[in-house]
Amino acid sequence: MKTFPFIYNEPKEFLGSLQLKDWADFLLGEINPQFSVTTTKAKVIEVREETADAKTFVLKPNWLWKGFVSGQHVPVTLEIAGRRVTRFYSLSSAPNSKYVSITVKRQSGGLVSNFINQNIKKGDLLELGEPQGEFILPKTLPSKFLFLAGGSGITPIHSILKQLQSIKYNGKATLLYFVRSFEDIILRSSLEEITKDIGWLEIRYIFSDVPKEGYDSGFLTKEILQKYTDDLKSYSVYVCGPAPMQTKALSLLEGNEVKSELFMLPGQSLLKVKKTGTVDVFLSLSHKTIQVKGERSLLEELEDQGIYPQSGCRMGICHTCVCKKAAGSVTDLSKGEVSELGEENIQICISRAESNLELEL
Repeated sequence: MKTFPFIYNEPKEFLGSLQLKDWADFLLGEINPQFSVTTTKAKVIEVREETADAKTFVLKPNWLWKGFVSGQHVPVTLEIAGRRVTRFYSLSSAPNSKYVSITVKRQSGGLVSNFINQNIKKGDLLELGEPQGEFILPKTLPSKFLFLAGGSGITPIHSILKQLQSIKYNGKATLLYFVRSFEDIILRSSLEEITKDIGWLEIRYIFSDVPKEGYDSGFLTKEILQKYTDDLKSYSVYVCGPAPMQTKALSLLEGNEVKSELFMLPGQSLLKVKKTGTVDVFLSLSHKTIQVKGERSLLEELEDQGIYPQSGCRMGICHTCVCKKAAGSVTDLSKGEVSELGEENIQICISRAESNLELEL
């Protein structure tokens, strides 16, 4: 049962609570949980199973939703075990669709992806933030696209393909989709519908784990690229997939115009180390000192100890987890660079402790 938030012992405390937007949100929420003047709330109106471990969630946002650009991702916030958590998911629908969609693949150890797939159902509400990201189409479209997708990296590319379909693009596009097996192809029915509707798209599935007759097997190679492109240098390339795939793609496509969107699985770091001993991390706002090993990101090691700083993408994209480092040295896991000892802002999701630290947390 909800109660009105205006029981105070002191008049001054009561007057200080009179925030009009908060009151409006409270009252509107009593009428309809989706109503808000401050938060974009989206109602789940359909859940589609894509594979054994991936689902598409069709969402109807409230009036605060301002739309998005194909290829962007959106922060999704929900409550799990009494704690608000946020993760970023690429929008898999086109901007001109009546509703918006996210497609979420379950990850081993993924708190949010597993919760969403297991628990979110039709009628539930999700909180959405502002869409962001530069994995988008240019203002002037090239005559040829090459899309390279790995696993759930297909989601923003699917959105881009739907957008190209809607604007009646008349160039040429090739999609090479690297996935474990035929059964793991995400958004397969939609991809097939796109190819039936237009004549400029060629899709090739390449299976890494379970070969299938009539399809290529293995991983991204120069030979695969040359097999499905007539003049590789003439393509505008979009790459979305795990770090090893992206690193390989960038090395093979030197000289091409390449846009990339990196995603990492939970617990995956670009630089893995094994250390002995611990370092002290003083959390100045909490007046607490903890010990970490400095083997993984600060975010992961803090969470291991029951400390949950604000975070989002967990891969250095969204900057939600930025905090001030007052002293000490960290390694930037995305670049392999060691910081100076002085004061600076760091992203704790991609920073690993190298020495004793003082953080404003």
